[in-house]
Order: sequence, then structure tokens, then C-alpha cells
Amino acid sequence: MSHLAEVYAKDLGVRIGKPVFKPHFFPITHTNYITLHTDNSVQSKQYDYWEEVITMIKKSAPKLKILQIGNGKEPRVQNTDDFIKTNSIKQSAYIIQNSLLHMGIDSSPVHIASLLNKPIVAIYAHTYAKTCDPLWGDKENITLIESHRDGDKPSFSTKEIDKKINKIEPEEIANSVLNQLGFEGVNMKTLFIGNFYKKKVLDIIPDNPYDLKEDNICIRLDLEHNEDNAKYVIQKNACSVICEKPIDESLLSNQNIKRIAYISESFDEDFVNKLIKYGKKFDLLCTNEENISDERVKYFDQSIAMYDTSKTIEKNKKIVELKDFSYSSYKKVIKNKKSYASHYAANNNENLDDFYLDLQNMFVYHLAHEQE
Repeated sequence: MSHLAEVYAKDLGVRIGKPVFKPHFFPITHTNYITLHTDNSVQSKQYDYWEEVITMIKKSAPKLKILQIGNGKEPRVQNTDDFIKTNSIKQSAYIIQNSLLHMGIDSSPVHIASLLNKPIVAIYAHTYAKTCDPLWGDKENITLIESHRDGDKPSFSTKEIDKKINKIEPEEIANSVLNQLGFEGVNMKTLFIGNFYKKKVLDIIPDNPYDLKEDNICIRLDLEHNEDNAKYVIQKNACSVICEKPIDESLLSNQNIKRIAYISESFDEDFVNKLIKYGKKFDLLCTNEENISDERVKYFDQSIAMYDTSKTIEKNKKIVELKDFSYSSYKKVIKNKKSYASHYAANNNENLDDFYLDLQNMFVYHLAHEQE
């Protein structure tokens, strides 16, 4: 398979040479750093787990600085030491030239780093790495990580529904960087990353009148139906609500309730009409497979989905075996006046089914000592 530069050179009747490129000075006070370049202009190149990569690198090399470079249109990656916005690629080149290593997606800074003979760790997914890999520099200092894409061929598309670049495990990138720089690698193995892992959600069990101000709140009346306590949260926050029985109209009319998931084997008609009356966005989730057809006829204007937690648990158990595992999540649970990383933790880590229900919100991994 030919490199794109070779194809262009052949078509134009020219040879591939080494560019003459002079970096432009850019004031920078950092030393002992590596550079990171991401890009939000091509969706299929957007890797969602740079924050996890950086956390792993800093765990093994805490004194190493990680500087994100770009034009400022990219979102800043959390845990980077600085985000340096430059006006030209030559200014970025100056920063790369003085770095220990460059890591990032397939983009111009990777090729500049190779021209400057800097160590490189680059990731690829929507194209074959060999068609656009760096042309210059010592090959032993260049690590190219290509997604396995679940065995599929590259999409060559700028947009993917199931982004194949996210199939690259963060520890593979982190360990490639650490190995190139002579640091000890991280001893962990990704087991599963859920589709909603990066989604920030705060589930509140209304067992107390919580006085807080947060984003992305979900009131779990299905786990404890206490409307008085729920009201404390709803008065100050835009919320979604999950319930298994009707909510009093005085609370339902509150404009801070943005969406309601109503779970039942047979829906209360008066409550459904009130949901419509107050213009609420809502989901009807039926727990009884024998009833769902009748419920769909009764509420033919509404979409009714089957809700079976046992099937969700069974399905997720086939995805990953939870044995001696660790995890992280952007989802938090408030219960008994404490914050927990999951419903599993909030329930004293007693029932793995609680974890399987939240699996799509989790980053699950093994640590080395857990595998011994």
C-alpha cells in the first residue's frame, strides 16, 4: 500500500524530498515537557480518552509537563499543564522542537515532529497508518498506534457513528509515551469503556432535602419516592426525573423538570395526560411484556419502550466479566448525604447487578496486582 506522498509525487512527476523548514521563535517558559495535538475539525479523528492517557502518564512521570498545542479552536484537554495557542504552524514547530516527544492524532504537527527528528506517538483509525505515517526522523523513535477497528477496514470518512479511534486503549498510548522516554509503564488493562462513560450525570436519591446547585441532575424517585425532598433540588436546578408512580401536580408543574421517565407495567392515564398538559418531555417505559401491546394501543400517540432490568444485566454480563476490577466514571450518586462513584458503591458494593445496570457509564479495568 502506497503512502499518499508517494502517490502525489508519482502523479506530479516529482521526487519526495526533505522540506526546508525553520521554526519561528515562540516565548515559552516550560521545560521537560511533551506536546499534545488534538483536532476537533475531523470527528473521526477525535479521541475521547486523552484525559485518561494524561492521568496515566503523570502517575508514572509526575514531573513531566504535558503541553497542548493548537490554534485555540480545540477544546482543552483536562489535566494538561498548559494550552498554548499559536498563530502559525512554525510557532508550533518551535514548541515541538524544544519538547521531549510529540503525541497526538494524524495531523501536521506529527509530520513536523518527524522533520525535526523528535520522538513521536501517533494514533490512527479512519485511515491506514502506513498511507500517511511520518516520512522523516529515526523510525525507532516513532510509534504508530492503529485502531483494531473490530476487524473492519478503515472508513476513510470524516465522521463515524461508532468512532473506531476510541477502540484504542488509553494505556497503550500512555505506555508508548512512557517507554519512549524511559519511564516505567502503567500496569493496567482496559476491560470495557461504556458508550456514556464521558457523560456527566448526578443521580440524587431523595432521601434527604439536599441543598445544592449542579448540572445534569437526575432525581431518582423510582428508588425513593419522596417528593418533599425532591422539591428542594428541583427548586434550584434543572432536572430530569425517573419515577414509578405519578407525581403530584404541584411538583410536576415546576418548569425545572425538563424530562421524565415514567416506569410502570400499566400507566396511570391521568398522570400521562398531565405530562402532556404541562408540556413535559417524557418517556414511557413498560416493565410488563404481556401488557406492552395493550399500553401501546391505549397511548398510540406515544412511544413506549420495554424496560427490563434483568435483560440489561444479562446482556452486560456477556460484555465483561466483573472479577477483581477497578473502575472510574463521570456519573455520581448522592445517597445518605454522601457522594458515590456508582449505585453499586452507594449500596455498599454488595450486588454486582447494580454495577451491570450502570455499565455503559463506566471505565472498567484491571490493575496488575489484581491479575496476580
